Amino acid sequence: MAYQSLYRKYRPQRFDELVGQEHVTTGLRNAVRDERVGHAYLFSGPRGTGKTTTARILAKALNCTNLGSEGEPCGECENCTAISAGRFLDFFELDAASNRGIDNIRDVIESSTLGMGAASRTKVYVLDEVHMLTDPAANALLKTLEETPSHVVFVLATTNPEKVLPTIRSRTQHFEFTLLSVDQLVQRLGDLCSREGVKADPEALEVIAAAGAGSARDAESLLDQVLAHETGPLEAEAVAALFGGAPFPLRVRILEAIAGEDSPGALVALGELLEAGHEPRRAAENLLATARDAFLLTAGAGRVRVDAPEAEQERLRELGLALGNAALVRVIETLGQAVTDMRGTEAADPRLVLEVALVRLSRRDAGPPLQTVVERIERLERAMAGGDTPVPTRSPARSMGTAPSGTAPPEGGTAPSPRRTLGALRAEAAEAPTDPAPEPEPEPEPEPAPDPKPEAPTTPLEVDDVIVAWSAILPELPVATRSAVQNAQPLRVDDDVVVFGVPPAMIEAAKPRFKKEADTIRAALAHRLGRTVRFNLEPADEFALSGGQPPAADAMPSAPPPDPPSDPLSDPPSHPVEPFSDESPEMEEIADIDLSLNTDVPDGAPTTVTLLEQQLGATVVEEVPRGAGT
Repeated sequence: MAYQSLYRKYRPQRFDELVGQEHVTTGLRNAVRDERVGHAYLFSGPRGTGKTTTARILAKALNCTNLGSEGEPCGECENCTAISAGRFLDFFELDAASNRGIDNIRDVIESSTLGMGAASRTKVYVLDEVHMLTDPAANALLKTLEETPSHVVFVLATTNPEKVLPTIRSRTQHFEFTLLSVDQLVQRLGDLCSREGVKADPEALEVIAAAGAGSARDAESLLDQVLAHETGPLEAEAVAALFGGAPFPLRVRILEAIAGEDSPGALVALGELLEAGHEPRRAAENLLATARDAFLLTAGAGRVRVDAPEAEQERLRELGLALGNAALVRVIETLGQAVTDMRGTEAADPRLVLEVALVRLSRRDAGPPLQTVVERIERLERAMAGGDTPVPTRSPARSMGTAPSGTAPPEGGTAPSPRRTLGALRAEAAEAPTDPAPEPEPEPEPEPAPDPKPEAPTTPLEVDDVIVAWSAILPELPVATRSAVQNAQPLRVDDDVVVFGVPPAMIEAAKPRFKKEADTIRAALAHRLGRTVRFNLEPADEFALSGGQPPAADAMPSAPPPDPPSDPLSDPPSHPVEPFSDESPEMEEIADIDLSLNTDVPDGAPTTVTLLEQQLGATVVEEVPRGAGT
């Protein structure tokens, strides 16, 4: 006798032999037992989950001459054995994918009106892949389903129930089959191995079950393949090598190189993987699955099941903690896009697509600017949590009004206080009482002066510290200033000079605002960082505005008129933009301006606004309260 596949040789013959579909078998068994069988059923679900097998068991139960008390067919009577062998005259199984025309359905309709054999009780029609019927054929079947003869039962099976006519679905009882879990498949495969007299390691069966992806038929076919290849006991390593999956150690090496920002290491590990004979597309899918498992173990806090051995789970958990959730999400998105690109017709070299994706992932600065900042902050918080410095209890976006914990003023004195803005001075002047004779405003108590030469910090300044401080400083700036400088992002730190990157389209508007608020920005940074710093501006393409276009005119802050031609800041935008430093002569000129404000100003005396306009050549923008005028 010719060899028979396992899924055909051990096809379930009773309701209680079906695995993972108890919600379906319970309803059908009770309907048979209570004689409440419907005239039409619709079985839907993924491939290999038991739809046609269940239809055959239902046909046995409806024609069994020795039916059990719980609605189970005996499987031994003449009708049961005839249905199993495919020679029962009143059981019809039609493949609607290849017999999809109206003539085929007319034959079914005509035969359904005929009588039955002497030993038959019910005539059963099984239409597999019913969604493949043509529109005329589906409409012809519709009328028969509405007025089905009493001795006929239709079972419609499909993998795409949404493609079945709604009018057909409404005339049937719909049962949805689900994918099997790994545990259910392992139990099923272990039972088949016992019947075949084969010893198998549980881990080997888990590998087969995971490759089956929830389909019982697929898993049994894979077991057939393993048994044909292996003559002894089934071992996990041999089974994994047979299925062509990338070895776990090499996959983890690639992801660990990404976590360590080691581009050469990631490319070397990928080269070893491909030289071992693994196809680039399959390798990318394996890497994506591994990154997904690490993400679930980290984000799910151990409460989400991951089908992997305990030793692999522990290593994936360490990998997830090293990368962080934000970086893991970027890894998953980038690898997923790489898999899609490699499947496209335009991918001339799939290996190159995967290599570019790995280099992009291992270089954090190659990612989107916002994502890069989020990852830097997350890595900084993890580093602070592992060291002596306490971690801020809030994220920078939510702790904008207070300084992070662990910051201190420069040693030997207090941090410089931020310079009061023009709006604050006007508010103080408005609240002060006015007398007929002008009286000088009492002098404020002098603040303790810092030491002339505070001791320099011993540790170098990190750009991650500047990023956290900058995110907290921005909300404290005036609205007009914040709208111009909010696109600046710290790029690097050269000694004690913080270099800000500004989109080229915004740098001309940002430079005068930075000049105006230089003291405030420097004082705020010193307060947050615990040291006095300087800063420069330079155009940075990586922080370019979305779409590469400058913002609309109404969204741009009012920029002051250009300085005289001798000022390097008045060069036309077409010229190369000079880097801006807070130690330029213009900043010394601003520092000399007296911003003191009297409560009463004599007629004709220059005001603070006039002084600013005369000495800076700028237009002072102030906020007018509602109702104050047009």
